Formats: sequence, structure tokens, C-alpha cells
Amino acid sequence: MPEVSLPWGDGELKIALPEHWQVQQIAASSLPRQGGDWRDALGAALGQPTGEAPLGQLLAARRTGRIVLVVEDFSRHSPLAEILEVVMAELTRQRISTNQVQVIFATGMHPQMTAAQAAAKLGPLAHSLRWRSNRCKDAAGHVHLGRVGKLDASVDRDVADADLRIVISSVSPHLQAGFGGGYKMFLPGCASIETIRQLHRMGVDRVPRQWVGTDAAGNPMRAAIDAAGRLIDQRHGKSFAVQYVLDNDDRPAIVAAGSMEAVQQMLAKRCAVACGVLVEKPADVLLVNAYPRDCDLWQSFKGIANTRWAARAGGVIICLARCEAGMYGMDVPQWSLSWKLVRALVRLLGSDALGALLTRLAPNLAADAAFFIRLALQAIHRNPVLMVSPALAGGGKTFPGLKIVADPADAIAEAGKLLGDSPQKVTVFPSGGTTYPVIAGGSTGGDRGGND
Repeated sequence: MPEVSLPWGDGELKIALPEHWQVQQIAASSLPRQGGDWRDALGAALGQPTGEAPLGQLLAARRTGRIVLVVEDFSRHSPLAEILEVVMAELTRQRISTNQVQVIFATGMHPQMTAAQAAAKLGPLAHSLRWRSNRCKDAAGHVHLGRVGKLDASVDRDVADADLRIVISSVSPHLQAGFGGGYKMFLPGCASIETIRQLHRMGVDRVPRQWVGTDAAGNPMRAAIDAAGRLIDQRHGKSFAVQYVLDNDDRPAIVAAGSMEAVQQMLAKRCAVACGVLVEKPADVLLVNAYPRDCDLWQSFKGIANTRWAARAGGVIICLARCEAGMYGMDVPQWSLSWKLVRALVRLLGSDALGALLTRLAPNLAADAAFFIRLALQAIHRNPVLMVSPALAGGGKTFPGLKIVADPADAIAEAGKLLGDSPQKVTVFPSGGTTYPVIAGGSTGGDRGGND
């Protein structure tokens, strides 16, 4: 009996597959493991940045100015406390008082960070630095920058008014913006709710296509993010990037610092080589582990959105997702309809029509994550999706059209009912949260047989 072993928390999860399922590919990343002391590499990058003056020089010119550190929230696994030690050492050398420094978590429209979560991310600095999350629904707390094409851009006032913005984040594949990092930490990370809504709509087309892994030149959402980010720097102050690509142990394997766009684009290219996996043939069964973005339902679903193009239209997607944070504020209608009936309605009515119906039935959803509903329904339209999550299943959580079970064996049995006893080709993504398929002989456009 074939067996696969996948990362699961601090250990591994072994899954037995049926005899007639053949694993045709383990689509693993080729991320380099962190070698040597990454702290030394980061310190060197701060002193010899790309396309920008050294951080010490920028700080020396702003000794009486306001410094904002824009950092990732609890949904990301970067060793932020250790990274901040290196960055704060430079601030100390330049005699920057902690009273001048503020930390803003780029939560976008995620829930506000709790004190415990902030302490876990910031370490001892949580007690010595002022910190808060982006308050996306506080209109007065955001500055209107202007329009960038269809985007009406507003960003956090403290971020916009800072004399120096130090942006600390990883660069990894992103289902809508191609890759994360760079000015994305401002928009949507520190943007108003309406700006976030507009941005997310850019990444959900009526005809679904694969945006993950696309570069800035071919991605309208990333182009809008970068254009709006430039408006922030033109308005006031300067932004300095501290960026890195994490290895499979969540340690910075590649580090860089300097110009916001130059550093992000450089690391995105490195990330594309390591995280874009060539897929020769579409799978009958796509087994995707949402690791390391598996903290909640929304983050876990990104693993499905990243990798679903590796499954044939109608093939079954099985997603493994720990979801220790549960729904994490994703308040969706708890329908009594079976997941199969909901999927049949999606197939009949189309994902757009059913998504509009859901948001009318739950108006609060439109203010938070209506785009997620539409994105999820597009995936469900093309493929039956089964999610293995003991936390969600044990808590009685449901999502329209999604089958949630506690045990991988239950998902495999359900997939068997859908596919029958004939031989099935299986593709496995051990780290679907940070990898994506590069389809052999094809483009990333279109839904390949699953259009609404």
C-alpha cells in the first residue's frame, strides 16, 4: 500500500493511500536550507543594501524622526523576534530612542493581534515597543493617497506619516499578487477596508486563472500595489525593505535589504525558481498539505488556490489543514445543505451567482471576506474539495460546498466514492502554502475546462 509522509505541526503525518492510487509526483520545493548564520548575512545586507543607502545612514539622517516597523502578523511563521534583534541593534547604534519607534502589524483585514500573539512574534520587544495592528475599518486612521487605475488607495496614517518605514517580511508565492513582500505590506497589509476590497477584486477574475507565481509585469494586482506604494514614498518619508525567503524550517535562507521594489523582485525570482514546481501531467487526485500556511481556514485555503491547477478538471482535491486558529474571524453561513448539493448548485448557477447570494444572506461577510467566498466557490466549481482538519471537524465548523473531515482515511474514502475503483494518478504538494505548479506545455491562463 503506497504511503506519503507530510509535515504536520512539529512532526509528520503518514497517510496510507489505496493500492490503485499511483503517486506520479511529489511536488516539493527546492528551497535551499539556511546555511551559516543568517543573522550575519542580514547584518551585512543592512550595511550593503540593494538600490538604497545603508540602514545606518538612513537612520542617522532621521535621529529625531518617527520610525515605523511594519511587520507580518501571527499568520506568518517568520522568526520575527530574532530578525528584530538585528534590526534594533542598528537603531541602537544610531541612538534612536524606542520612544520614536512604533511597530505596526500588517494584518490587512485579519483579526487584530492579541497581546499573547504579539508577545510570541516580538519576543521581549513586545514590552519595550509600542505596537498595534492595522485598523482597516478606522477611516480616520487612514490617509487617502489617490487613485491608481481602478484602485482608490488609502493607507494607515502612522505608516504614511513616518519619516522612515522599515518593512520586515518574507517573500513567498501569493495566490493573487504573484509573490508577497515589498509594498504588499502596505497595501493590503496597512490599508483601509475599501482599498483591501478593491485589491482583492483584482485577483478574482470572472474567468479563473492562475495568478500565483506571475511577475510584476503580468500581474495587475501587484502592479497596483507597487504604484500605490510609490505614492506613499512620494508623499513623505522613505521606505526600506528587510526581506527574506524562508526555508522549509522557517529560517531565512536568502536575505536582502534596500529598495522596496528591487528587493522584492529579486527575491521573487529566487522564490520562483525554488517554489514553482514543474507538473508534467494533471492529477486525478491532488493531495495538498496547506503547511506552512495552515493556521486557519482562510490561510489554509490558499494552499488549494495555489495548487489546484495541478488537478484535472473534475479531479478530487484533498487538502490537509491543521487550522489551530479555527475560522479566525471567517463568519460564513452554516448551511444544513450537504456539500454535494452546494457543489451541484455552484455547477448549475455558477460561482459568481452563488457567491452574490451568500453575501446577501450574510451582509457582514461582504465587509470582511466576500472575495474569499467567490475564490473558494470557483475552486469548488472546478473540483470536489475535501479538507482534512481535526480542529475544524471537531469544532463542528462547516463551509458551503466543502467536505470537512477529521481523518485522512475519511477523505480518501470519499474520494474513492467519487472516482471509483479505477487506477488514479496522484500528485502530492507537501508544502502547498508556499509552492505552486508550473504546468508543462501550457500557460497559467484560463480554467482548463472549469469555467463558469
